[in-house]
Amino acid sequence: MSEDASEYYGDVYYLRSTPWGVTITFAVTPPKDGVEGHDVCVVRMSHETAKTLSMMIRKQLKQYERDTLTTIAVPADVLNKLGLAPEDW
Repeated sequence: MSEDASEYYGDVYYLRSTPWGVTITFAVTPPKDGVEGHDVCVVRMSHETAKTLSMMIRKQLKQYERDTLTTIAVPADVLNKLGLAPEDW
């Protein structure tokens, strides 16, 4: 990473796909009830870039799990809300 590159933290994301590309908005969860969180970064990319990025993230996480002999657990209710199943991994 370049020394001039900005770093951001986001623990929430919003994903949108249009005929022209993909937009990922990263946000931070509000610190307490009644307080709004805020968007910290918006990344726009082509469908091709989004697809290869998703493949590379999956590859990196699977390698991490193999190297550390751990499983990154995602709660079932989170998967359900996103319309995902464990076999999607």
